[in-house]
Amino acid sequence: MVPNRLKSARPVIVFTIFLDLLGFGLIIPQLQYYADAFHATPAFIGMIQAIYSLMQFLFAPFWGRLSDRVGRRPVLLVSIAGSVLSYVLFALAKDAWMIFLSRLLAGITAANLSAAQAYLSDITPPQERTRAMGLIGAAFGVGFILGPAVGGILGAWGGNFAIGLGGALLSAANWFSAFLRLPESLPPEHRRRTGDWYALPLRDLPRVLAIPHVGLLAVVLFAAVFAIANLESTFVLLAKHRYHLDQRECGYLFAYLGLMGVVVQGGLIGKLSARFGESRLLLGGYLLQIPALLLIPFMPSTGWLMVVLALLAFGGGIASPSLNGLIAKLAPADRRGEVFGVTQSLGSLARVVAPAWGGWSFGHLGVSAPYVTAAMMMLLAGVMVAWWIVSAMHVASAPS
Repeated sequence: MVPNRLKSARPVIVFTIFLDLLGFGLIIPQLQYYADAFHATPAFIGMIQAIYSLMQFLFAPFWGRLSDRVGRRPVLLVSIAGSVLSYVLFALAKDAWMIFLSRLLAGITAANLSAAQAYLSDITPPQERTRAMGLIGAAFGVGFILGPAVGGILGAWGGNFAIGLGGALLSAANWFSAFLRLPESLPPEHRRRTGDWYALPLRDLPRVLAIPHVGLLAVVLFAAVFAIANLESTFVLLAKHRYHLDQRECGYLFAYLGLMGVVVQGGLIGKLSARFGESRLLLGGYLLQIPALLLIPFMPSTGWLMVVLALLAFGGGIASPSLNGLIAKLAPADRRGEVFGVTQSLGSLARVVAPAWGGWSFGHLGVSAPYVTAAMMMLLAGVMVAWWIVSAMHVASAPS
């Protein structure tokens, strides 16, 4: 049984993620603008955009393993404090190198998501974990909808100082909220007692991939994130060249996608999961996204594009929390932090590699190339999930 004090912590941890993503959304749309204003080369601007995900790839498993050893609360507090410092660096930036260092520090200390996923898994019964993961996705969506708008207002008022200060104040409020209202979710008897408390980068990857079922789902996550990162890295270019949309109209489309995700993950996923189960929702979500990704470059009008984007958002909205819910159910209780650290690391790796491929293929193979690639990777994810479901059915039906 989960104590009542921990059950009441669920809205607090979701609000923690919301504040974190709101601060994150303040800066992300402004990075390229301020790096360019400080006369950074295009290559260095690309490094600034990639360093956060690269550091997450290297350090997320470390924070996950540490949370299994010392608890979720200390790791959350350290990671949020790191966010405060990174925003202060951004606020004080006078050149592109300070922006680079702010993103590097933010990436190293970005343990919020994996620790929050592990925290929710600790305090939520198995049958409710997919809904809990959907709440995290909804918090993501709301943060990304509001963050860029607030960041634009702050930037117009006070430049990178105002944006960085706004992010720092949000993260500081986040830290105090977590310090005062979040109890520890992992009791001492469920903590990892063997093995090192630290881990060299990437050491945990083969260990997690070797966990039955979890390893396959981690590879599925990489393929799905790789697919979506192709879209994220080229969609503005596609919208400009194919649909003749300006920057503001592209922002509206991203807000539309985020709102659709909030509706599905914040409201529908719990009922859908209870009715159909996580594995069917996961497969169905990928099957919906495959044609959507293929059709995005070929719609005759913006109206039809919005229909296809709605299909994509619905598929992603049911697939992502279902995948995380399954991983939370299948991961050993004393290794959830490690597992979510590795899956976050794999997602970050996909966000480093996929934009490079998406940008190159867009310029050299045609505007539809990243979306064909994305559909193929999503098909691969769907095939792996279908194979896993069939294999599980065979094992269940085999005579004992």
